[in-house]
Amino acid sequence: MIDVDDYQVKAMKFRLPSANGTYALMNLAGEAGEALSLAAKFIRDGDQYPEDYRKSMKKELGDIMWMVSAVAKDHGLLMSDICQGNLDKLQSRQDRNVINGSGDER
Repeated sequence: MIDVDDYQVKAMKFRLPSANGTYALMNLAGEAGEALSLAAKFIRDGDQYPEDYRKSMKKELGDIMWMVSAVAKDHGLLMSDICQGNLDKLQSRQDRNVINGSGDER
């Protein structure tokens, strides 16, 4: 198993000079769109090839992780801090019985 901070450091070694902060932020949406498109086609075509779908989704999620790592680095954030912060937020919402609903400040 890989540590998310270790992943972030290693992944950024593949970053091209042209993959600046704007590119990383904008392409995060593009990569998320590719995952959504893959899922939509799976729904449309049925689950004829579930292992192919899982393999493709794994690749798309990896691309998303790379972009998240880049955006995090550009903002001086560690992946572990992001992950822990998210878990803390979810635990707080569960503890306060507001895990359902919408809005960031609940």
